[in-house]
Amino acid sequence: MSEIRCDILICGGGLAGLSLLYRAMKAGIWTSEQIVVIDKAEKEENDKTWSFWKKGAVDFEEIIYHHWDNLYFFSHGGEQTQLETKGYTYNSIRSIDFYKYVLTYLRQFDTITFVKDDIIAISSVAEDCKAVTTTGVYTSKYLFNSVYHVPEATNGEQYFMQHFKGWRIRTNSGLPAASDAYLMDFRTGQEHGTTFLYTLPISADEVFVEYTLFTKSLLAQDEYDRKIRTYLADVLKIDTYEILEEEFGIIPMTDHVFKRFDSHIIHIGTAGGDTRASTGYTFINTQKTITRILDSYRREGHPFFKKENTTLKHQLYDSTLLNVLDKGKYRGHQVFADLFSKSPAYFIFPFLDAEASIFQDMRIMTSLRVVPFLQSFMHAVLRRLIGKS
Repeated sequence: MSEIRCDILICGGGLAGLSLLYRAMKAGIWTSEQIVVIDKAEKEENDKTWSFWKKGAVDFEEIIYHHWDNLYFFSHGGEQTQLETKGYTYNSIRSIDFYKYVLTYLRQFDTITFVKDDIIAISSVAEDCKAVTTTGVYTSKYLFNSVYHVPEATNGEQYFMQHFKGWRIRTNSGLPAASDAYLMDFRTGQEHGTTFLYTLPISADEVFVEYTLFTKSLLAQDEYDRKIRTYLADVLKIDTYEILEEEFGIIPMTDHVFKRFDSHIIHIGTAGGDTRASTGYTFINTQKTITRILDSYRREGHPFFKKENTTLKHQLYDSTLLNVLDKGKYRGHQVFADLFSKSPAYFIFPFLDAEASIFQDMRIMTSLRVVPFLQSFMHAVLRRLIGKS
């Protein structure tokens, strides 16, 4: 096996790893470092779409594929709520556009080596990090890991999955305006648990529809397809269409506490806890973590930072919601219906981004049923206390 020494190892060349490298090189922070990026795929396909709400400019603003100004929520009973956004928009970035944009820039540097290989193990001893692949051993001073492995659940931890199947279709049927997004549409069966659809029009004849569930088990692939077809026919009244692209994904929603630093290994993205457990959203949290890493490099010359975006308070909030969903006494579709009908979206979005004020936190909490959330909150606190004893 070959043995290669470098300054920085990036294990996982997806959103987190490539965002970190791109932004570090753009900032001139790693221009003198020898860097190796290891990933098992070439990143030549549109394998996922990252969506997020925002107010103002964000990182990678220039490759946003589409944005929606008008956002709507539909309850399971069919009630429509137009969300009060006060400048927030919903946005999507296609992974293929991200890969092309970032890799075109990074491949100009002869200090960066891209390796296509499977990572078998990573480790860190003293000030050395090691990545073992099927063909080589790589050592470095720092290793940034975004390769996710399902953690072993302990001490009553919750592990839900946000799993989804999406179709981008072309149709001559009437579609919502390209500026209108159905952010959560619960007009579908709830027999599997919390289940809804995203409806994101792209143009006058194209729309992206995604069937999404927050549950602990997956469905057969044909069940996702069947539910999308039913939604298109019965809700959107679309019978004739061409499927242009399909997407399937699984995002963890867990109150497991992920380890950010392991000696000189820094875990980023979902592997570092950047996926918000209550929503499954990852893009913005990942960029915030990268900002903290790069700020630490500028100030201290190393990647270690102290303050996380998702604090203990927010972790307890997330754990509370997962426990509420697990108990099943307050159905997920009703939780979100109460939330979006009683609180303005311009309070909900910063709350879910861990940026809300105490006043906004209280407004959100009082919009939901007190007893199930209080019981689940106490359970979350108790579990943390027991875990630390």
